Amino acid sequence: MTWLFPSALAIAGVAALAAIALHFIARSRPLAEPLPTARFVPVRPIHARTRSIALSDVLLLALRIAAIALLGAAVAAPVGPARGRVARIVVADRSLDVASIAEVRDSARSAMRDGDVLVAFDTLAGVTTIASLSPGVSTAHGSLSAGLAAAIRTAASLATRTDSIELVLVSPVGMDERDSATMRIRESWPGRVRVMRVAARPSVLTAPRIQMSAGPNDGVAAGLALAGFVGDGASVRVVRGRVSANDSTWASSAGHVLVHWPASAADAAWPHRDSIDAIGGVTSPTGTLVSRFPRVWTLTGSTVARWSDGEPAAVEHRIGDGCIRDVGVLLDDASDVALRTPFRAFARALVAPCGGVRDTRPLDAAALRALAGSGPLAPASMFRTGIITSSRWTPWLLLLSAILLLAEWSLRKSERRLT
Repeated sequence: MTWLFPSALAIAGVAALAAIALHFIARSRPLAEPLPTARFVPVRPIHARTRSIALSDVLLLALRIAAIALLGAAVAAPVGPARGRVARIVVADRSLDVASIAEVRDSARSAMRDGDVLVAFDTLAGVTTIASLSPGVSTAHGSLSAGLAAAIRTAASLATRTDSIELVLVSPVGMDERDSATMRIRESWPGRVRVMRVAARPSVLTAPRIQMSAGPNDGVAAGLALAGFVGDGASVRVVRGRVSANDSTWASSAGHVLVHWPASAADAAWPHRDSIDAIGGVTSPTGTLVSRFPRVWTLTGSTVARWSDGEPAAVEHRIGDGCIRDVGVLLDDASDVALRTPFRAFARALVAPCGGVRDTRPLDAAALRALAGSGPLAPASMFRTGIITSSRWTPWLLLLSAILLLAEWSLRKSERRLT
């Protein structure tokens, strides 16, 4: 048995001692009654005094002390965990870094029982339900730090009704999901972590396979082919002309990326700039191109690449379970820019999976062991310190205290009536 506010017990003890002291100090004046034989008593001053200490009204004193004790216990809020019960917090990765959200949902469901809590995370985390783990819900990448921090906050709500807490992590546990704060947050969890790994999206650090829709002697197609990106069975399609309805339908499938990279200003219906100008460079997360590029369009969306002055040069839009990436970088087929090594580095981010450049390779064995830890489950008592919560016993203790106070009042009233 533990107490949320143990200082209330000390206060109740002091109050009980004060009640006992007052019970002994209190004096009652005896009633004056006629004494028939008083006429034989000589008339002279009586100076004899006596003092008698006798415990009286024991039941009244017991009721008062019991009421004070119950009131103090109610304020102290007793918390008694269910002995042997293990609660479980399942932290599920719903981010773009997972290959199949259905696999995450099935793994989380297999780990949960009645009374367990599900925490879903991408860059943010919060308590949710299994039904919320559905494709297309999240458009952000995963952060293990966010998931672990949310689990620690959630453990506080379980600490008053369990003995131990198990933390289950359902995630690809990729390289880019870990940051500098992850292990410091992990050290705040006082127990081991069960890691259930699921498949990750292909890492962009490996060469993506793309299919081309371009005319003959197209510079971009040649540059991507030299990079080894072009191949069959790809989930990335590069369209150098107008985007068709068939292209849009294809892009809405899970994991598909449609890269609309116009070969000329007539191949896109995007808003034109007020005045067409030229700029000397464009950069993506994987590389930079330095040349003279005309700027024709004003692009809006999630930025994938920027011109040297910071304006978006390529943007991404979600469509169904996939995405469309608009690239406003016009290349002259007569130049050799697309055939150079910097182009291959720059283009890698443009043909990356939806969400941008990520390293989804799994953590190495040593890092995974450090994340999982060893030893027993986290004791629930570790999460009760400093927690402001409620005790299920408090209302009953207050009720019993009120009943005893009513009984004490009724007893005092009956004794007065008798006297």
